[in-house]
Amino acid sequence: MNNDFETFANEIPWFIEATDKVRVSKNDVELETSQKFKDLFPNLSIMIEKARKTVVTINDQNYTLFAWDDLEGTMCGWLCKMEDEASFPSELIEEHKILLTNIGGIQESFNDFEEFSDAELFTDNQNFLFIGSECKKGLGDWNDYYSECCEEEGHKEIDYSNMVSFVNEANGTLTLYDTTTKKVLLFSHDHCFENVVCHENQPEYTFHKFKDVDNFVDYVEQLARQWSSHIPLKGLFFL
Repeated sequence: MNNDFETFANEIPWFIEATDKVRVSKNDVELETSQKFKDLFPNLSIMIEKARKTVVTINDQNYTLFAWDDLEGTMCGWLCKMEDEASFPSELIEEHKILLTNIGGIQESFNDFEEFSDAELFTDNQNFLFIGSECKKGLGDWNDYYSECCEEEGHKEIDYSNMVSFVNEANGTLTLYDTTTKKVLLFSHDHCFENVVCHENQPEYTFHKFKDVDNFVDYVEQLARQWSSHIPLKGLFFL
């Protein structure tokens, strides 16, 4: 078995069932990303260029495993789900689609050096990041909770009808972008994050703004900077 994929399988043992049909078809493949992708996401592009890439099929679903060795020599990486654009919701913004058609969405991350990081990693404790078929419009099951919080505290509800959740945390926290402005917000009912502040004129445990992120491209590039700060790469912009 491919060493990178074997490490992933050992680190995320719950992802693959004994009955799953797994095929590692290509090792350390060349991946050509588009110029639009490189222009939009320069830091992420450098990371992807330097990654070891393995193409994996699990029960007819294609994935690409991106792997690096961190500063301690420990292998880390992302298993990205590759999907046809036809499966994406029509509401996805163009920048999101460009990301997905080039590298897919992150299904799992492993050995993400959280204990060594001063920053709160965007990949920590997430069910998925960016995966097109998993993205949903609105707040999902949090509609009633949000309305009740606003009513109790006398706040006017934000119009979230144009918002799409593109990251889903295990505890239900959502990261969303507005499809018109492309601005990113966090919706969380229970958190202790230090990288966000409460949205003005909103109940405390509802909408929040990221301190260092304004829009979707910012979010992706910040994620890349979080990881690359622990990976020996050259050419990234730590702004």
